[in-house]
Amino acid sequence: MSISPYQYQLLTQSFSTLQPNFHCFCVSLRTQLSRYEMQLQLPKSNEQLITIEHRLSKFIQEALYLLPQQEQLTQFIRVNAHNLALLKPNERDISVLCNAMITTLQLHLGAQFTLALRNAWRKALHIFANIMKSILFNSSNVVCLGQFRAHKQKLTSTIR
Repeated sequence: MSISPYQYQLLTQSFSTLQPNFHCFCVSLRTQLSRYEMQLQLPKSNEQLITIEHRLSKFIQEALYLLPQQEQLTQFIRVNAHNLALLKPNERDISVLCNAMITTLQLHLGAQFTLALRNAWRKALHIFANIMKSILFNSSNVVCLGQFRAHKQKLTSTIR
């Protein structure tokens, strides 16, 4: 899965719009996340939260920059995965985080959050989430066609 040049432009432009007020974005994101039951453990102290916000801003900026080069993006996420692992997320938390990001982006970008921009962020977050899940949980959404057919055949034969 790849990002088109137009989608890449939308992503980078929208993130530059968010950067000057990234703290407010993070406060809204934490509010969105608080609506879900999650294993993810965010620190309670403001000092630690501000440190995480700063890391998150730098992480998103670099990840967006590397998005067109997915091998380099994967390596970058692998190197930085320990920061996320310290928060003790489970696999579902990654999906919840991505959905909360979409909602928060919509809140903060308002009318700028067009269908094209939403689709670009969904695609980018899907890529990020798949890489993170692969690194942190050794899971993959890639299915070998032979395994899929064998599983389907097994299900069909047990139903008969």
